[in-house]
Amino acid sequence: MNPPGGDSPPLALNVDDMARRLLVLANFYLNAHDESALDVVELGQLHRVLNSYYNGSDYSVHDILRELSPDCGDLVLRGIIYGTPVNTSQLFLKRATSSGVCCIFNYRRPSYSQYPSKRAQDDAEIAALPEVIFESNSILNGIQFVLQDTTTDDYTQTYFSNTAFRLQIFPQEDYATVQSNSNGGILVDHNTIVEVPIQPKFLNSSVAVRSVTPQTRRCYFPEEGRRLLNQSYYSLDECVLLCRIASMVQHCGCASSPMAGSSINVTYCSLLDLPCLMRWKRIWYGFTEYPYVHMDGQNGESSLEQCQHCLPSCDGVNFEIVSNVAPLRKTYNSTGYFHGLLKGLTNDRPLSIIKLFFRLRFGQATEMDMVGDWVVLLNRFGGILSLMYGFSIISYIEILYYMTGKWFVHYYRAYNRRKEASKADFQSYSINWNELFPHGAASSVRQQENTK
Repeated sequence: MNPPGGDSPPLALNVDDMARRLLVLANFYLNAHDESALDVVELGQLHRVLNSYYNGSDYSVHDILRELSPDCGDLVLRGIIYGTPVNTSQLFLKRATSSGVCCIFNYRRPSYSQYPSKRAQDDAEIAALPEVIFESNSILNGIQFVLQDTTTDDYTQTYFSNTAFRLQIFPQEDYATVQSNSNGGILVDHNTIVEVPIQPKFLNSSVAVRSVTPQTRRCYFPEEGRRLLNQSYYSLDECVLLCRIASMVQHCGCASSPMAGSSINVTYCSLLDLPCLMRWKRIWYGFTEYPYVHMDGQNGESSLEQCQHCLPSCDGVNFEIVSNVAPLRKTYNSTGYFHGLLKGLTNDRPLSIIKLFFRLRFGQATEMDMVGDWVVLLNRFGGILSLMYGFSIISYIEILYYMTGKWFVHYYRAYNRRKEASKADFQSYSINWNELFPHGAASSVRQQENTK
């Protein structure tokens, strides 16, 4: 396969070779530790091939990666929701995220495809899906899905590649990758049954807290967050997402299509921009070996330092997630399993089961309230002093006395003690001198004095 124009050597010899060349698109995921040797000439050839395939228009890396990935029906085979079997192919959506192409359940975020027509199609697909309300706290009556791994040809190899399924739990409207923490990520190994009890924690803030600045209370109210992002939805992950897009645009003039995660008006990167994105990735994840991208001699900043304006929501819900893992017994006959959710399935490809349910029948509610302003703190300080010292007018006089008069009395008494001590020393010296004379001589001297 030759790129259009010029007499450059062929890019690929056959379809398999072309498929291998297209693996370079996986670098748009920009995983933290992936280091790929990029051939600029080959990137240019593949860029021209894709442009010609899409009739000279800009190609969407997001949509290409999604089309080349396996369907969700091949990954999620069966499911039970509150005791009722469901068709999983009608419940899961396929979306490209910063960690790969994922199959997403119960998703309500608008499409972030590069093409307006594709976004409208994706949004219509989301609207047609039934919305599942999570309400069960029973492991036997929760949500269960059977996962079956794909062939190794469909793997996206990264620096930390493994064969486990990656399960991420996040709010319906958020971008489909947990960016602010790692609590929502669980690895589901092959041939295991993973139970995921979820415990919600409700957060609320009183009206008095609104008088405090967001930098002091370390959170945003919904209207403050929406005003900050200039859009109808705010979350900590949403703020970090837009901050990441702005950082990419600042350094490279474009945003990676799978990582953009939003339908905002932004220029999407092509294969020719991939070397710059790789350099940006090192800066975003905290590496500073490339000072030439820093302006005015400033030091490079990691992602958390660049997005210090991103704060959590004052009102919302957080989820505490744990996992319980049990082994899944393999079947060694050709007919597969005989009963249950796995009936008729075999271990030709590795299987796993995930079970989602609430851990308790209730959720903890936490409210942030104003403890007191500086006037209240001053009153409490005075009350503590009064309690400890019994303050009154006499107490102030005593304090004044100890700070002034007590020192005067101390120095006056010390002076008198030194004066009396010197006088006593003189008297002792006189007595000792008289004792040096003989007794007779002393008496004769006294007689002579009397005679005179």
